[in-house]
Amino acid sequence: MQPFHAAILLLTVASSTFAGAPAAVEFFVAPGGSAAGPGSRDKPFATIAQARDAVRPLIAAGLKSPVNVYLREGTYRLNEPLAFGPQDSGDEKHPVTYAANPGETVVLSGGRPITGWKRGDGETWTAPAPGVQDGPWYFRHLFVNGRRAVRAQTPNVDAENPSWRLKGADLAADLSRYTLTLPAGLLGAWSNPSDLEVMVAGNWEINRLPVQSIDHAAGVVVLAPPHARGHDAIRPGPGRWCHFESAPELLDQPGEWYLDRPSGTLRYWPLAGEDLTHAEVIAPVIERLVEVKGLPDRPVRNLHFRGLRFEHMGLSLPRGGYLGIQACHCTTGKAWTETWGRVPAAIRWDYVERSSLQDCVLTRLGGCGVELVTACHDNLIQGNEITDVSGNGIMLGGPRGEAEVPKRNRIANNHVHACGVEYYGAVGIWVGFAQQAAIAHNLVHGLPYSGVSLGWQWNPEPTPCRENTVEYNHIYDVMNRLCDGGCIYTLGFQPGTVIRGNHLHDSRRSRYAQGAPNNGMFIDEGSKGFLFEQNVIYDTAAELVRFNQNQRDWHTWRDNHFGPPAEVKESGQAIIARAGPEPPYRERWAGHGQ
Repeated sequence: MQPFHAAILLLTVASSTFAGAPAAVEFFVAPGGSAAGPGSRDKPFATIAQARDAVRPLIAAGLKSPVNVYLREGTYRLNEPLAFGPQDSGDEKHPVTYAANPGETVVLSGGRPITGWKRGDGETWTAPAPGVQDGPWYFRHLFVNGRRAVRAQTPNVDAENPSWRLKGADLAADLSRYTLTLPAGLLGAWSNPSDLEVMVAGNWEINRLPVQSIDHAAGVVVLAPPHARGHDAIRPGPGRWCHFESAPELLDQPGEWYLDRPSGTLRYWPLAGEDLTHAEVIAPVIERLVEVKGLPDRPVRNLHFRGLRFEHMGLSLPRGGYLGIQACHCTTGKAWTETWGRVPAAIRWDYVERSSLQDCVLTRLGGCGVELVTACHDNLIQGNEITDVSGNGIMLGGPRGEAEVPKRNRIANNHVHACGVEYYGAVGIWVGFAQQAAIAHNLVHGLPYSGVSLGWQWNPEPTPCRENTVEYNHIYDVMNRLCDGGCIYTLGFQPGTVIRGNHLHDSRRSRYAQGAPNNGMFIDEGSKGFLFEQNVIYDTAAELVRFNQNQRDWHTWRDNHFGPPAEVKESGQAIIARAGPEPPYRERWAGHGQ
C-alpha cells in the first residue's frame, strides 16, 4: 500500500472506535451548561474551552482510550478564536474528537446579535451597535435571518449597470497620493467619506481600497494611504469596473445596511416580509473561529472535528486596502513584487498531522473557509459544505521550504460553492506549494473565478510542488465575474502530478471580464510535468484547454474527451458518472450539477 493511502486509512480508522478498544471517555457541552459542571451528559460544560481544558490532563497523563467531546444542540458564541495546541493531541489508538451530538445542529458563531431595533427615517430601521462609536468594534459584514445583507453601495447590485467605469487613476511616483477619476455626475456629496470603500476589478483579481475624501464636482476620489503599486493587470486604471460601499446616502433599497461609526448606529432597510422585532441579525466580532497550531518539533496530532457548523467571522480591510494579486493573495509591501499577504480563513491549521475536518458546514464568513498552511501532513478534509464565503473555500499550502510544505493531505467529497462573494478573485480549492495532495470527488461550482487552482510559481523552475492529484471532481459554473482562468487552473513545474477523470463544463464569460479568455482548463505559466487523462470538458466561453508560457508537449495526454457537449457526454459518460462526490455524499448533495 502506498504511504499516502495508508496514512488516510489510519486516520479514518483512528477517528472512529477501534474494535476491542476501551470505551471512549465522553464529555458533553451545552449552551445552557454550567461553568462548575463535571461535563457529563446530565451536567454538561457551558463552553467548548471548558471541555478542552478538561481533556488536557488526560492527555498529559497518557490516554488509555479515545476521547469524544459532544456538543449539544445550540449556538456557541465565540468572543475569541477557539485555540488548540500540541497539548490537545490524541494518539493513533486514542484520538480526540469534537463532534455534534448525533442528530443535533451545533453552530460555532463568531458573531454578536444586534437587538433593540426601532423605526428610523423613511423605510429604514436603526439599532445601537455598542463598541463601534468608541472604536474597538467595526464590522463590514451583516447577516439577517441567515442571509448576507448588502452593504449600502452604488450603483445598486440589481441595477441594469451595477458598476461604473473609471475614467482614470493616478498614483504619485513617491506613493504619496493616489486618486481615481470618474465621469462627471456620478459621485455624490456623500458624508463620512473616510468610511467609504471602493471596489475596482482587475483581470483576475480585484482591489478594495479605503477612501480619504471625494471632490464630487470634479469626479475625483482621493484614496487613503498608505499606497502601493499593484499588479499591472489588476491595479485601477481607465475602463476598470468599480462600485462604492458604505455611505448613508447609498442606503436606498431593501436589503441594504449602513454602519454609522460616529454615532455607533446600524441602519437597515428590511426586505419585504422581514420583521426586525423578531429577526436574527448577526454582525461578526472576531476574524478567526478556530486555530489549531502545533510546533515544528511537536505537531498537533489525531485531533478531529465532525458535524459542526462554523459561522460569522469578519475582516477589516488592511491599512491601505486590499490590492489583489491572485486567489485572495494581496500586496503588503510598496509593490506587488515584494511581500504578500492573503485573506485569512475561519479555520487555520499549522503543524497539524493525521487530523480531520469532516461533515461540517462553513458559511456566512467574511474571509476564506479553511486553510492548512505550515507543515500539515496526512490530514483529511472531507464531506464539508463551504458556501457563502467572501474568499477561497479551501486552501492548502503557503511556505515553500521543504520542511514546511504540506504533504499527503486529502481534500475529498466536499461541496464548495458560492465562494468569492466579496473577493472576486477567489477560487473554490487553492493548492499552492504542496506534495502528494489528493483533491478528489469534490463538487465545486458558483464561483467568480476559477474552480480548482494548483501550483504557485510562474515559471518552470523546480519547486517543492510535486506528485499532486486532482481527480474525479465535478467543476462547473465558474468564471462568473473575472477572466483568465478556468474550471482547473495550474502553475509551475509539478513532476508526477496527475489531473484525471474530472467533469468540467460551463466556464463562463461575464460582461465585467476584461482581459484574457475563460477556459475549461487553463495551463498557465511554467506548468510542466503533468499527466492529463480521462477528463471531460465542454461548454466553455473560450478554449477547452488553453496554454500560456508553456506548451502541450510538456505534458502527457491520455484518453481525454474535449469537444461538443453531445459528443463528449456520450464518449465520456463513464467518467461523468464517476466524477463528483461519492456515496453517501452524492446523495446528500443530489440535484447540484445534474
